[in-house]
Amino acid sequence: MGSSAKKKREKKSDFKKTKLKVGKARPKNTNATDTSFAAKSIVLKQQSLSESGRDPSTIFNHNLSLLASKADTQRRDALAWLTNAITAMNAAALPQPPSAILLKAQPLILDGTASVRSQLLKLLRILPVDQLGPLDQVLLYTRAGMSHLSTDIKLSSLDILDWLIEAQPESIVSCAGGWVKTLETFETLLSWNGAKGTTGSLTGDGKWSATKPTVSLGSSKLLVHQLNTLTAFLNAGLVRPERDDNLLAIQAAECWPLWHHQAHLMPTKSNPYGYLNLCGKKRDTESDMYEDPEERQEAFITSGMCRAFVQGVTEAKKEGGEVGRAAAGVAKALQLVVDVG
Repeated sequence: MGSSAKKKREKKSDFKKTKLKVGKARPKNTNATDTSFAAKSIVLKQQSLSESGRDPSTIFNHNLSLLASKADTQRRDALAWLTNAITAMNAAALPQPPSAILLKAQPLILDGTASVRSQLLKLLRILPVDQLGPLDQVLLYTRAGMSHLSTDIKLSSLDILDWLIEAQPESIVSCAGGWVKTLETFETLLSWNGAKGTTGSLTGDGKWSATKPTVSLGSSKLLVHQLNTLTAFLNAGLVRPERDDNLLAIQAAECWPLWHHQAHLMPTKSNPYGYLNLCGKKRDTESDMYEDPEERQEAFITSGMCRAFVQGVTEAKKEGGEVGRAAAGVAKALQLVVDVG
């Protein structure tokens, strides 16, 4: 009994209100914290807001990692910082090679924010063009952007393709899938695949069917850009670089008295007789590599795209205005293939 009564008194004491008396200080709480100490400063280790003491390569890699951030403002600001940093640095002093920077930045071709895509193009334009490495992956993202549902992303992807053609024209058209797949993308976007028997495009006599896509004022800018980029792409793939006669004369003089000695040298490219396909399986024309203009011309003609392009550009020239002028440029580039075929 005594123990039980003691427990009841202890429980009641927890809820018992202390009576305050006039003139006496209030008793201190049992769980009171002593705040009488004074600190001169508070130091947070490794959390400095200043970047002056940090390693420049660490800051560079940090901003490079922010390209995968979920916030569009962080992606845009990281691209702007990288652009300014690469501009101020020497190409040999970059913490990361340009090929690694391109590998991190290429997914932003499909970014939904216009400011990010615009800043991405500025970054790509300042990268050293001779250190970009393989371009098949960035071309894959570019083709995906060209067929995107958003018109703005289509226009931005065409700007990226223009930069690729300007920076590395030979690498773009000779990489795996770079020639045929890119032409097929243009063929689909322009609805020029009617010559292959598909519905809703060109008929056999070169006229548009009833389901011809109409060109509105809002999409004419996109159509003109597509035709201009197609012209540059065809010229890059079908025109052989001009020969320097003076350089050839100097080389011939150095090898005198030999004549046409280069025909008897070892091949300068891998698998020089691969185009014969003597013992191999059936060639994948879409993903194959075409290193010479002659090979690209043959693939363009045998795939049936040449005929479709000629018929499509003939109808596009009838539109007149900017579309007609852009189509005339494509027709001039196609004349190279027509002459060969």
